Amino acid sequence: MMLPLPGLAVDRGRQVVVTKPDDAAGLMDAVENAIWAADGKPASKAVYVVYSTDCAWSKRLFDETRALAGNVQLRWIPVAGTTAASVVAGRDSASVGNAFAGRVSRAVDAKAQRGVAYNQGVMDSITYQLRPYDRSKTFAFPTLVYRSGKSVKVVAGNPRNLATLAAEVASEPRAASLVPAGIALTAQAPTLLRSRNLPKWAHLNDTPMIFRAVPSPQAPPIDDLAKDFLVPVSGIVGTTGWIEVAPWGLDKRKAYVHDPLMARMALLDYRVRPQGGQWQAPAVVQVREFPDSDAHVLETLKPGERYRRSGVVEHGGHVWDQIVLYADGAVGYVRR
Repeated sequence: MMLPLPGLAVDRGRQVVVTKPDDAAGLMDAVENAIWAADGKPASKAVYVVYSTDCAWSKRLFDETRALAGNVQLRWIPVAGTTAASVVAGRDSASVGNAFAGRVSRAVDAKAQRGVAYNQGVMDSITYQLRPYDRSKTFAFPTLVYRSGKSVKVVAGNPRNLATLAAEVASEPRAASLVPAGIALTAQAPTLLRSRNLPKWAHLNDTPMIFRAVPSPQAPPIDDLAKDFLVPVSGIVGTTGWIEVAPWGLDKRKAYVHDPLMARMALLDYRVRPQGGQWQAPAVVQVREFPDSDAHVLETLKPGERYRRSGVVEHGGHVWDQIVLYADGAVGYVRR
């Protein structure tokens, strides 16, 4: 399973030009909808800067780009640093400058912290989307992303010639009035319910399942999961069908996957009444992962096959036998 570690992308000094239309659109969608701070007047030319407020190279870029005012608008996307949340809260050039200087002029609340986490997802999304182009596993601060002709250019580190930057950036009329989707997506914390029955989530289909930065199809994709791999579940997002997972282990950041069936299975309210004895298949029988007719089928048994019964469940108007299906003690459910 390939999962992005914090801070991975192209090496400092590398430049990647993405020419495939779908790939270019995906990268621009991620940065345009990040929670960025506008630096300069609204313009049809925009350069997105992924950076840390503690990074000296990023501060140098800020200082050196003061002469670009009016030609291009820089849009700073803070993903790390002790004052990153203050930039998310302020979203203007003064906030960017104050953060580099260690001055926090705006109150930092939980919403701003969620915004920084969302922006970290944007950084992960850049890494994920650039895998076909670059796997150097180093994310340079700052990293610039912008349209250049019909392509999208990713520049890792400070550009060598800032005087030519504005000329390279393609004009995009809608850029001047763009409102990032990330603002609305992080306005409220997701309402999490305890997962009763699903300590880990597995992808069971052949097509990889996409992880996203927040529980919304509008959120940037940050990774995918191949079939049969397991990741810990940390909660279920209400009745939306989204599952919160913790794919990075000790890292506290979360990811979200949309799996309505397993989200519903995670919240099933049932009790197993212990009952021993031997169980025998009366006919061809499907053994399900949970005591629900919609649950995934674990095995299809032939008539006469025998297993140890471990309990009985009454759920959904039906009685289910819980049987020990595998040698490691894993159980399944058969409806009577």
